[in-house]
Amino acid sequence: MTVYVDLVFLTNLAVDAAVLMATAKVRRIKPSRTRLFAAAFLGAAYAALMFWAHIPYLYSFGAKVFVSAAMVLLSFGYGGPLRCIRNFAAFYVVNFATLGGVIGLSFLLRSANSPWGAMTVTEDGGFILEWQMQLGLLVVTFLMSVWMFRSASETGRKRQELDQWVWKVEIRIDGDSWTMPALLDTGNRLYDPLTRIPVMIMEADVWKERLPAGWSERLKEESPDRLISELDAEASEEYAWGSRLRLVPYRAVNGSSRLMLAVKPDHVALYREGHPPLQVNRVLIGLDGGTLSSEGTYRAIVHPDMAQADPVPSAPSQPA
Repeated sequence: MTVYVDLVFLTNLAVDAAVLMATAKVRRIKPSRTRLFAAAFLGAAYAALMFWAHIPYLYSFGAKVFVSAAMVLLSFGYGGPLRCIRNFAAFYVVNFATLGGVIGLSFLLRSANSPWGAMTVTEDGGFILEWQMQLGLLVVTFLMSVWMFRSASETGRKRQELDQWVWKVEIRIDGDSWTMPALLDTGNRLYDPLTRIPVMIMEADVWKERLPAGWSERLKEESPDRLISELDAEASEEYAWGSRLRLVPYRAVNGSSRLMLAVKPDHVALYREGHPPLQVNRVLIGLDGGTLSSEGTYRAIVHPDMAQADPVPSAPSQPA
């Protein structure tokens, strides 16, 4: 078998560099390119060395761990024992994830007449799995594995960060209550211009059964002042929440002025793990005709002023 050491070196140089960059992304570290290249060069030289020198102990478990640790230290520095251990662990997690992705994708793309075509049964009942891959396919599957791992890690990190800003809100009106997850949005500065009451946003579909027929769907396209104008004086008096309806002007992203339908609740309670519950009496619930979170993580947006409310003196139990 002919082995081209230069191709082994260059392939491992690219692979090690990609793994180190993915590790840096996972650990949210920004090492210099020189340090990354030096660490990748060390890993590539170690891989190519086995074809030049026959020194068995250089390829033992301890030697591999030592070279891996040297690559991590060379890339990201020491920074203390805990930080070093986390970097080292992340480096191996990325390695295992990408290698597993490469093997999985290669077998997924590979066609065979029989699922046993790449397997050999040994005399003692074991299996030998034959795995062969061209260099081009190796590069493609490796890059796909790194991309999938980074995407999954980034999604998990964003979800974890988002969870830190998600509260549980309980809205009470006339003895009824609705509980849902809500996102604390520090950029939400919507107030009623006359009373300066803060306005939190909620999906109108939550109150689909309490709003007049069809309002939750019509709010997606129609202006709320048109909906309210359809309620004549008699209908407004008959509607239980007629006296609670408000129109709040706001400025859209494109700069145009619009109106938002809002409801005045009795009060809103905020719950968050590790924090005392808060009760907000001066607040309006603005209704949005769409979906606030595509993943269903939250169904309302809390105004930042609400998080500054005083804790409830005799706090009720948190709703389930």
